[in-house]
Amino acid sequence: MGVTNGRRSAVWWLLFVSALIPAIYYWGFFLISPRSLGVDALEVVLQQMGRWALWMLLVTLACSILKRRTPLSNPVRYRRMLGLFAFFYATVHLGTYVIGWIELDAAVFWDDLSKRPFIYLGMLGWFGLLLLAVTSPKAMVRKLKKNWKRLHRLVYGVLVLAIIHFWMQSRVSSFEAWLYTLIACGLLGERVWAKLVARAGRGTSTVPG
Repeated sequence: MGVTNGRRSAVWWLLFVSALIPAIYYWGFFLISPRSLGVDALEVVLQQMGRWALWMLLVTLACSILKRRTPLSNPVRYRRMLGLFAFFYATVHLGTYVIGWIELDAAVFWDDLSKRPFIYLGMLGWFGLLLLAVTSPKAMVRKLKKNWKRLHRLVYGVLVLAIIHFWMQSRVSSFEAWLYTLIACGLLGERVWAKLVARAGRGTSTVPG
């Protein structure tokens, strides 16, 4: 038991540190040597934080699939932590835009909203992640009971918003956008397939003989 718990703790910390490295890397270079990130270091940080928010969201959704489709020992136990990292990177992405990019200028913000509709989708996605993060503690799971699972299906809507948000940005390459889209479709498609198989199994088990 002690060895197993030790391994779980080691894996948890390995994932935690690994998930934190991109933020440390980009913000470290931005604060110490911004020119090493390119001509517009702030834009690089803004884009990379958004990318990592999307990656973390995809990895979080992949945990259930790994449990169903691979012999890995219950990757779902790390899902909450990875989901919170998705919220963390989305918040850093939003904060970089609001504080660094537009410098807390409300007029610029409203002007951007009128000219760049993908910002609406990004904000909606962030609010969705905020709701999921607030209700992620075990105490909230116990309090919400069955409603917790229903509420956390919101993550699929957030993923769709994030993909559309990514597509609508002019600086994004079509290859990268298609890559994320195909991964997201694979994750959502597997989820639908697993549900259909489970329902078919329940229906077959009720048939006599």
